[in-house]
Amino acid sequence: MNNITDWIKDTLTPSLYEVVDKALPELKFNRFTGGWRSSLKLDLSNPKEPRQDKTVVTKQRPQYLLEQGEPVVSIVTYVMNRDGVDFITAVKKLADITGVKLPSSDYETKNYNYSSDYDIESHKKYKERATLLEEANSFFIDALQTKKGTYPLRQSRTDPPAHNQAQDYYKERGYSIEDIKAMELGLLYMTPNIYEYLKTKGYTQEQIDEALNIKQDTRMGTTHRLTIPYRSGGVIKGFKFRSITGEEPKYLNSKGLDKIGGFFNLLNIKGDKDIVIVEGELDSLHATVKGVENVVATGGSSINPEQVRDAIKRGAKSFTICLDNEPGKEETTVKNNLRAIEVILGEGVNRVYIVTLPDLGDGKTDPDRLIKEKGVESFKTAIAQALPYYEYQLRAILHPYGEINKTRDLTAKEIDKLQDQVVETATKLDAVDRDRYKKIFLNLGVGAVGITEESISITLDRLTSTRDKEAQAKELKKLLTEVTALQDKGETEEAIKLLDKQSKQIKATTGKGLLPTPMSFTTLLDEIATTPASYKTGYSSLDSFIGFTPGAISLIAGRPSHGKTTLLFNLLLEMSKLYQDKSFYFFTYEEPVKNLSIKLINRLTATDLSGYFRDYRDLAKPTNYEFIKAYIRNKRTDIREVEEGKRLLQDLIDSQRIKVIDKNYSVEELYSLIAYVNKTENIGGVFIDYIQRMRTERRTQDKRTEIAHISDQVLQIAKDSGLPIILGAQLNRATTTGATKKPTLENLKEAGNLEEDANTVLSVYNESREKEETETGESYKGLQEVELEIKALKNREGEVNQTATLNFNKWTGVIKDQANSSYFK
Repeated sequence: MNNITDWIKDTLTPSLYEVVDKALPELKFNRFTGGWRSSLKLDLSNPKEPRQDKTVVTKQRPQYLLEQGEPVVSIVTYVMNRDGVDFITAVKKLADITGVKLPSSDYETKNYNYSSDYDIESHKKYKERATLLEEANSFFIDALQTKKGTYPLRQSRTDPPAHNQAQDYYKERGYSIEDIKAMELGLLYMTPNIYEYLKTKGYTQEQIDEALNIKQDTRMGTTHRLTIPYRSGGVIKGFKFRSITGEEPKYLNSKGLDKIGGFFNLLNIKGDKDIVIVEGELDSLHATVKGVENVVATGGSSINPEQVRDAIKRGAKSFTICLDNEPGKEETTVKNNLRAIEVILGEGVNRVYIVTLPDLGDGKTDPDRLIKEKGVESFKTAIAQALPYYEYQLRAILHPYGEINKTRDLTAKEIDKLQDQVVETATKLDAVDRDRYKKIFLNLGVGAVGITEESISITLDRLTSTRDKEAQAKELKKLLTEVTALQDKGETEEAIKLLDKQSKQIKATTGKGLLPTPMSFTTLLDEIATTPASYKTGYSSLDSFIGFTPGAISLIAGRPSHGKTTLLFNLLLEMSKLYQDKSFYFFTYEEPVKNLSIKLINRLTATDLSGYFRDYRDLAKPTNYEFIKAYIRNKRTDIREVEEGKRLLQDLIDSQRIKVIDKNYSVEELYSLIAYVNKTENIGGVFIDYIQRMRTERRTQDKRTEIAHISDQVLQIAKDSGLPIILGAQLNRATTTGATKKPTLENLKEAGNLEEDANTVLSVYNESREKEETETGESYKGLQEVELEIKALKNREGEVNQTATLNFNKWTGVIKDQANSSYFK
């Protein structure tokens, strides 16, 4: 196909679809779920037609104007007729409206070279064929919807009419009338009907035979009557005809149907640019009309490189493979998945995911059945929980060994073979994916057979080194042969120059595998465009100089009893109020959930309850905290402020906007947990109180080394999850010379790599607390409201040493800006 035709299909049409109302303002289009619709006819002769969808532009046919009961007209042809212009002028007008550039600068001048850039006859034939197929599709759809132009063909007197059979079939699959229409499903009653119809539209027998050509197979229209247009890139390439009465094969294709060039149902790529690949065409169409974006079908038993390249050209960034779950064919499914992974990786895409559909029992589970029985959200959940391709490959490697291990221990040879297979796969991954791969391997419990992360790393390094050395040896041998040949000719100087030049290149061989996959500038901009903005803290005075960066650690550091933990849970509450569509996790390593929850209720109550202390004169400590414990213990509900605090916390917990967890996870377990929940939840951030209390499964020499390792792992959690990690840290006074010296980075307790790993370090300084511990500080002990100085000790994305002063009410736990009240109170 000539380049202007490709450009219209691949570039102009997707852009034009989004602005049809601006391109054709006279038709007064309105947006609806399936595309654009207008109550006007194309000739504008009757502006008050009763049907609101008299003329439509659909997602499936974005380049056409579809008028009820009239021939299909392309938008370009419509503009040519409307404005009385030639083809190129019409295309240029539409390109100007959409803001896209024509594929050649020659198009922008009057010296357009038709012979070299635009084959008029070729494009005319292409347009005629495409329009003919659209007309045929409209006929098939109309036949199913209205029976118009058809007649019932019965196998016997007791058989229902074919039209009813088709309707019953779709109903059994769970399709509504609206679904059938949106999916463009149709019906063919004998081939003569469609041929006669197309002739009435002005097409010749030769044109019909060349475009449709279904006469040669008499099964089309008799046993195989259900029609599915095979669309790719919005263009019909041909038709698939399905049998519903048990004939094999289930599908027949119209002659010459090109299934290789593009995925079935590949339309305008939307959202996160992830293509979901399913097996069946009906699965793809049904999922699409139910609101799942970018679902395409293979169009055959496997995918091919041309389909992947076409999808990439249209903007695909990642691929999610979702094959049917069929009992008894698990090995075949694994092989097909692995083959598909190989094809996609071969086209330079390393964002590949595999969906395992749930087993619904009673045979095969495909997307169609899952949507019918469990709803479309179940299908969306399955897609969201897809495994990265390398994890799927790893599980495929481990499965047979796991089956052996059910009956006996693995032998030494089997363990070695297992490790070799794991390492062989790891050598093909980039550095980041390789680290994740190793962690997943260990998290799957394989360490029980004696394979550790260290042993994998050693083997991997050894294998990589061995391959590089083999390559070096081969290149050196080749070089020595060339040098010897020069020397034998008496060209000693040339031999030395060659030896000096080539030996440096050979030395560099071992370093080539260390480089990541090169990234184009366009890809880099795409990566930057998807990077979320820093999260606000909920405190205007803090937001003026810091934010919580996604994919990074922010340290909240303070000395004991200075308000570090209180600030952490105030930030939790403020951010949950600010970002109500997200959930926030709070991992407390210092106290149980019930204790922290009382503090949260107190904070949300935000009231001095000392006037009620007389109700419980035996309180161990006369504080809000102790009073609320007694209040709840006695099942009271009479204090409005406390009830409001309870209600606010209940709303946060029941809506899952905050999740407080006190389990003593190791940092390795925390990595796995956050990686899991991050797949299924819209998480805003993770709070951890605090790092010196955390533990690791790794054996270390001392506390400092342990904290350094934990810090490194927390940083990895942030980077891999893309979440902001707000991490508490305790400061000491090891380097202070006076009791009131303010915090510095040197005060980080058992610092390890905390300072280096953190993106932001905020110190919390409570001067009144410092003075309480002095001989003259008695008067400070009774203060109810004090000031907290928050200082940016480190700020990679802003100015360091900036400070803000917050008011801290020690009775209520409320921390707020001095100028503004809290979001909650």
